[in-house]
Amino acid sequence: MSRSLVKTCISIPVVAAFTLMQQLPVAANEAESEDSEQDYFALSLEQLAQIKVVTSSRREQSIEDSYANISVITKEMIESRGYRNIIEALEDQVGFDFATYEDGGGEYPVHFLNRGIGGDNGNSRLLVMVDGLVQNHISFNWTQGVTDEQILQDVERIEVVQGPGSSLYGAQAVSGMINIITRKRFKGTNARLTLSENNGRSLELFTGGELGDIHFQVAIKSLQTDGDGGLGRPDPGNYFNNNVYPDFLTANYDANGNYQTNAPNPLAGQAIPNGFNTSKKDQALRFNIYSNNMQMGLNYWEKKDGLGSYVVGYEYDATASDFITHHSAYTAFVKNESMLVAEKLNWKTDLWYRIDRQESDTGFRYLYRFSDLKKSYHSASSQIGFENQFDWTINKDHTLIFGLRLLGNRQTEQIVSLGREQNGNASTTNSSWNEAVAGNGLNQSEVNEIFDETETAIYALLEGRWSENISYSIGNRFSDGSDYGSTHTPRAGLIYKPNDQWVFKALYGAAFRQPSLFELQDEFRGQFDLTPEKIDTFEFETSRQISSYGKLKVNLFSSRSTDSINLIADASRAGGERYANVASSKVRGLSAQLDLKPVDGVTIYSNYIYQQGAEDGSSWGSLPHTAQNKFNAGLNWHPAEKPYNINVRANYVGERTTPTSNTYFDGKAPGYTKFDLVFTWTNLWNKAGLSTQLAINNLLDKSYYGVGRQSGSSNRNEYDPASNPDPAGFIPAYHPQAGRTLYWSVNYRM
Repeated sequence: MSRSLVKTCISIPVVAAFTLMQQLPVAANEAESEDSEQDYFALSLEQLAQIKVVTSSRREQSIEDSYANISVITKEMIESRGYRNIIEALEDQVGFDFATYEDGGGEYPVHFLNRGIGGDNGNSRLLVMVDGLVQNHISFNWTQGVTDEQILQDVERIEVVQGPGSSLYGAQAVSGMINIITRKRFKGTNARLTLSENNGRSLELFTGGELGDIHFQVAIKSLQTDGDGGLGRPDPGNYFNNNVYPDFLTANYDANGNYQTNAPNPLAGQAIPNGFNTSKKDQALRFNIYSNNMQMGLNYWEKKDGLGSYVVGYEYDATASDFITHHSAYTAFVKNESMLVAEKLNWKTDLWYRIDRQESDTGFRYLYRFSDLKKSYHSASSQIGFENQFDWTINKDHTLIFGLRLLGNRQTEQIVSLGREQNGNASTTNSSWNEAVAGNGLNQSEVNEIFDETETAIYALLEGRWSENISYSIGNRFSDGSDYGSTHTPRAGLIYKPNDQWVFKALYGAAFRQPSLFELQDEFRGQFDLTPEKIDTFEFETSRQISSYGKLKVNLFSSRSTDSINLIADASRAGGERYANVASSKVRGLSAQLDLKPVDGVTIYSNYIYQQGAEDGSSWGSLPHTAQNKFNAGLNWHPAEKPYNINVRANYVGERTTPTSNTYFDGKAPGYTKFDLVFTWTNLWNKAGLSTQLAINNLLDKSYYGVGRQSGSSNRNEYDPASNPDPAGFIPAYHPQAGRTLYWSVNYRM
């Protein structure tokens, strides 16, 4: 699909949104849909446990009755805690470990692990969905839609599922799933303006109404910030500070286009600017139309962000304005749901078309070679998908789900250029990096292969009750992909409720992840013969209602991965490493969550996780990039009949184990504790619907950093501007994070 057509598709709903706004005063006082206006602060903990979720079994169930370890982040939590993106919300959830937070993780999305699993480029082992539609990158499997490109104004809740989900959702649901559920048939208007330091500003608008029998709603977001430039952040190893330009360029093209080696550097000995580019320019749109049983929608986002602390600042021009990642994604879809056969058979149909683009200005400049020329990447992928699902209510105690999914993918690997910016064609360049680095001259053309892949999958799930106290779930999925072959992923679960206070769950799930085009074809680390990785996870969970003011949930889990795709050392490769299917590994852990509502207006949450890992044949120990102990807690005070809300949160991250490739740390990176504070004032100036909020992240200005992504193998001590401007490794040992940051917003609802 052409860029002009995409922009046309966006402009139509934008115009419709502003046209609708002129009509909203008439509809402003109308009630929203049934599921859109629950006051979660007024609900008891017993009622909260009965919130309906859909991700576990692809149909509505209460949290207690779902066959998964599932948590829900409600829209009230999002608002009262001042979350600006999904990453901030996941920081407070049990089991997530982050390498990067504020600066977005570089060319790929933010780097994190879930229950010790992940940490690869873009964290492709976590499945992200919006209303059940997959958001992961079509070619590279990357997690997408979790940073500032995601709209939160129209979100009803976020369902976080820990554990495999491939039996119902296919590949990538290895460590878990994030399903962002949007509000349906919304009537009214919400507008939010946020200002922050470093010239930060964002505008979000969510509006909806009716025109005859047609209901439609539009959500828009625009965010920009210059960022802090990485200045003032902790950097004890000087990966981004106090460095000088190298004395010579290992490779270069002179003014006449002649290839040179070991050429003099005109900037030799001068100070490299400190810091790294943390600017952001993100925008997004979500547009939905509802008519009877049908929904049509468009979801579009674009992000143009600084690459942050993605790579070390003494080898790359990390402060340059063109040191950026620029990605966009587009999804158009149609959903239909109908009841058949005397309301015994529910028929759901989804049809969608997706585009993922890596824009051609994504890239950076080296400091030790080709310093005046930008190395850039671009790619484009598309997908068309069709899914049919039938929910058959056999009787009041048993339900059978049967589904079929067909996918067609057009994938392109990243094509790399040096010099002039390309026109964005998916698989060609007129300024080939491969030709240039070989000394064959600039402005040489290159064509990459396009891969057309197909997938067929069928799945079935039977759920029911054996007795008044025992229920069960059993299912399987068979998937066949032209790029990865055939696989099946079973699941099973038992729930025992001896009384109204106790719930016991025994769960099993399997999942798989096929090698991405990035892992197969990457210029430095790609390996052609990779096979899908698989995981099996067993869990035991118990929850206990403590009177009317408390609830405790404890979960024990054990996972075994086979043929995991990870980086291994390979001295024959330019980067010193490559992808490979490695030996089996295991992860186990214990998590606990305690929610309290001791008095009206006060809610308290806390969660803790302890986790270990081991390679086959080795003893249990701590997991790389992961804290063995983590604790989160928060308190929300929302006094009745008072116009304010105070929210305080704390994150304790214990010592984190570092891989042996990370030579900066002696096996452990220090832990940290940080606090966030959010103050919300409603009914501002006695104006109903007008509120303001002050959010202070990292309240005590704690200096902390994430463990270096992947290998973290760059050794600053090996950099010598006179003799070694390109030492082995390019990933810093750590990622410095921002200090205290303030956000002030004004929200208006009609």
